Amino acid sequence: MSAIDRRDERLVTIAVFDSVVEASLASGALEAAGIRAFVPEEPSVRLRGTYFFPAGRLQVLESDRESAMIELRRCQIRIVESE
Repeated sequence: MSAIDRRDERLVTIAVFDSVVEASLASGALEAAGIRAFVPEEPSVRLRGTYFFPAGRLQVLESDRESAMIELRRCQIRIVESE
C-alpha cells in the first residue's frame, strides 16, 4: 500500500492504558519498530500540566493492527484490550 493510500486509512484503537504515560511508552516501542502509532490524549496532558494523567488510547493504522499487536507482545508490554 502506498503512502498516498494510507492517508485515508482509519485509525483503530488497539489498547487502552491506565495512563497516557504508559500509552506513550508503548507508542514509542511501536515507532522504534517502524509502526506509526498515536496517543490522542497526549496534547491534552501537555495543556493541563504534568499532574493530570488520564487513561491513554494507543492507535495505529488499521493495516498495521496485527503487526502492532505482535510487536507489543514481543516487547512484553501489558496490553489492555480496547472494547
